[in-house]
Amino acid sequence: MSSLRPVFRLVAVVAMLLFVGTPMSGAVLHAHPNDIAGSGAVEVPIRIRSGHVYVDAEINGKGPFHLLFDTGATNVLTPEAARRLGLAVRDNVEATGTGGVQAGGSTMVDSVRLGSVSLSDQTFYVLDLPPGASDDTPLDGLIGFEWLNRFPARLDYANATLTLYAGKDAGYVEPAAPARLSFRGRTPMIDGKVDGIDGHFSIDTGSTGSLTLAAPFVAEHDLATRYHARTRVMSARGIGGPVYALLARAELLDLGTATAKRPVTFLSQQKAGTSARKDTAGNIGFGVLRQFTILFDYPRKRIYFQPNADWGQPDLADRSGMRLEKGDGALVVAFVADGSPAAAAGLKAGDRIVSVDTVPSAGLALEEVRKHLKGPVGTRIPMTSDHGPIVIVLADL
Repeated sequence: MSSLRPVFRLVAVVAMLLFVGTPMSGAVLHAHPNDIAGSGAVEVPIRIRSGHVYVDAEINGKGPFHLLFDTGATNVLTPEAARRLGLAVRDNVEATGTGGVQAGGSTMVDSVRLGSVSLSDQTFYVLDLPPGASDDTPLDGLIGFEWLNRFPARLDYANATLTLYAGKDAGYVEPAAPARLSFRGRTPMIDGKVDGIDGHFSIDTGSTGSLTLAAPFVAEHDLATRYHARTRVMSARGIGGPVYALLARAELLDLGTATAKRPVTFLSQQKAGTSARKDTAGNIGFGVLRQFTILFDYPRKRIYFQPNADWGQPDLADRSGMRLEKGDGALVVAFVADGSPAAAAGLKAGDRIVSVDTVPSAGLALEEVRKHLKGPVGTRIPMTSDHGPIVIVLADL
């Protein structure tokens, strides 16, 4: 899957117990805070860029620090952010992500604040993050699970807000029928079906994809044949390295209380990392989640989906067959699919794109370029690479 969330192996293993309640339908539900300062329903602005959710946080009274908000992520800081804070870092962790395994460290911070809510005495892991974690947005780390585990939160993609129901007097009215959450470690999971096939799926605000199906699930149900998937793409660059998949499109993802029609679907080809787990059918990311306002209630293991104006809108896929990443003053081609429009134009991994539609790449947002590459079939996109002018003619892959 294309999440950035890492799974850490430490010198010591710490078990976490979750409080589970069973409130009546329609009730006003309250948080159960412990080491929290602040109270009430606190609305925190978010930024949504390239399929990621970002928040600004204050750490140890300094900041703002720009953090990616990931539903299953433990606390992570980049080495640069840890240096800016003057933190002592121990080299004692190994992180497993979608791309494989990566070494890192750990540290402690006194306080982390979002809006008027703060958590104290927090462990942070210190890890280099892949280029795909930030694109055009500066990134200092990840947060998510430690907040959602303490109190409910409402993620409103359409209005770019995160509401934290913090403090003993904070509560929410159930907006819809809930779906049941379970947890694999810190990762929230939900039962569902993809085209009638039962599975256990992770809910992942750290994933820029729509639906990524795990390699063992793909093999067990022969989904490459079922979906006539033939094009191998680089679907993400996650913790541990690049992630590869076959590009497909399922007809229906059914989560019981929510559905998504024709999501762009990656059939994972990974042999290691979280995308190769046998206990997970797949990963549900931005392309599906953006169609809803979502209320997470981890303490009671519930999730609520409210369709927004984007529900049912077409889920567009890349039609160039290449993955672009930000470079120094240019866009860098990270991957080119065999037989794709990008390959037909002569592009190769490592090439630099210095202009798109005559506009210098240095002044372009990567998110906008990627949207351009999802245009209608037959669209001609002139570019200039470091080898000269080219034209990409978009096509279904």
